[in-house]
Amino acid sequence: MIYQDVYEAIEVISLFKEGKIKPLRFKWNGRVYRINRLNGHWVNPKGYDKQYHFSLIADNSDYFEIMFDTATFEWQIARVCLEG
Repeated sequence: MIYQDVYEAIEVISLFKEGKIKPLRFKWNGRVYRINRLNGHWVNPKGYDKQYHFSLIADNSDYFEIMFDTATFEWQIARVCLEG
């Protein structure tokens, strides 16, 4: 698999509960993707802020890495690997 760096803004429906973030769906390039499986997540500290990264598989079998930045309260697609 070859991943492509993207770093584009996206819209995300997510659940913020008990100090944790769970992305459920996201919209990229005019299309809504349902998250089928979360493969992993990690946090990168950036000074006082943090970037939350999520590796996932969407409903069409494509792999994505999305990121939530607490400095800007924005979501981004970080990387994609389009398989499906």
